[in-house]
Amino acid sequence: MASKHTVTLDNLAALGPQRLAAILVELADGDAEVKRRLRLELAAQTGGDAIAAEIGKRITALRSARSFVDWQKRRDFVRDLDLQRAMIADRVAPARTDLALDLMWRFLDLAEPVLNRVDDSSGSVGDVFHLACEDLGAIAAKARPDPLGLADRVFAALLANEYGIYDRLVPIMLPALGDAGAAHLKSRLAQALADRSKAGGRDWRAAAVRRALQDIADGQADVDAYIALVPAVERSRPHMGAEIGRRLLAAGRAAEALSALEAARPKPRPAPARDDEDLYLAGHGDGSAWEEAYIEALDVTGQPEQAQRLRWAAFEERLSVTQLRAHLKRLPGFEDVEAEDRAKQHALGFRSFPAALHFFQEWPDQAHAAQLVLTRAPEIDGNLYFLLDPAARLVEGRHPLAATLLRRAMIEDTLNGAKSTRYKHAARHLLECASLAPGIQDFGAFEAHDAFVGRLRAKHGRKTGFWGQTSEASGSGRR
Repeated sequence: MASKHTVTLDNLAALGPQRLAAILVELADGDAEVKRRLRLELAAQTGGDAIAAEIGKRITALRSARSFVDWQKRRDFVRDLDLQRAMIADRVAPARTDLALDLMWRFLDLAEPVLNRVDDSSGSVGDVFHLACEDLGAIAAKARPDPLGLADRVFAALLANEYGIYDRLVPIMLPALGDAGAAHLKSRLAQALADRSKAGGRDWRAAAVRRALQDIADGQADVDAYIALVPAVERSRPHMGAEIGRRLLAAGRAAEALSALEAARPKPRPAPARDDEDLYLAGHGDGSAWEEAYIEALDVTGQPEQAQRLRWAAFEERLSVTQLRAHLKRLPGFEDVEAEDRAKQHALGFRSFPAALHFFQEWPDQAHAAQLVLTRAPEIDGNLYFLLDPAARLVEGRHPLAATLLRRAMIEDTLNGAKSTRYKHAARHLLECASLAPGIQDFGAFEAHDAFVGRLRAKHGRKTGFWGQTSEASGSGRR
């Protein structure tokens, strides 16, 4: 049970409405954000019109503002922005969908002026506007505005989409547009595309219009219309071939899908440069989506043996967990057990240690992950903390030495590179190593824990920031 001094809903309610109101008034006097929230809540008590008016005033103020929002003020700014969005969706819309629809359009119109005066490298401001787009679709479906007028509004938004806020607007709005609105929007988009195509050259608006028309085609399950909108030169590209192939497969046109995929077959990939290998193995190339669609098309068109060969080849090439699972699932009898063992042996000797470790983590297989670490310890790249940390957690229960080696690699990478922002994490890793040490009966060819710590102190003793973090985390720095 929570202490009576803990800030919880029940404990605050026990203070009584009068006392809480007094506290809120006092807080509002020194905090503009609190005051705005209270004004909105008070307006909501008197109905949709009143709160809509308050939100409208705030939107006007946000549009007219010119000062730059730096990183120190961004969090509060985002909170205020999202409050206006939520109030429109949750307070205005249930009572007055017509007002809510107009307000949400006005709110979305803030995207350009707001993003022009804020550093949104984290994407948090853009996220608010993407949520507002989702809200807009739900509100429009309930408000049931004139479909032609709504289509015109959507069209205008698509042509002003410089920040990508409206990238998903068409599929979001199709239910509210209905057949008449969708037809009107399609007509306007087709005319706009024709007009822009005459100008020639690269044009982001033409590309946006084409994508919007393809979204309509998808919404209407019109595969041929989607394909017709793909420029001929793009149909031979693997990614686009995969997009076309997936749609044809979904429409039950497997033979056509296979033909489209064949026409977009990726060129043989050269051996990756050493520095790029892990990115390559992680599936960031443009052929993996094509491969998945092509294998599915082979299965559907009665070529399962060829599909199986490709699944195994994909595993051998880049340790694809997805393709290996699919391959094993289709093997008869007990052949899957033998094939899985063969796959794991292949992974143990795979050319990229990070890719192999990632494979055993995703499978998951603690024993083989630990074996990989112990036999190929010199290949551990301590900078790959996003891979090593979860892998260490995976194996630490039964294989504490392997977990220790992974954490030591992260610690040494941090200290060797004087990466002070990671000192806190390195200190945690060192304490985790200390906690695992008693459970390691034999360190073998590797340093015992005390020897490792001694070497760290001899080499990095002057990195007081790290040792201070270590003392603080262990509690030895507390009195």
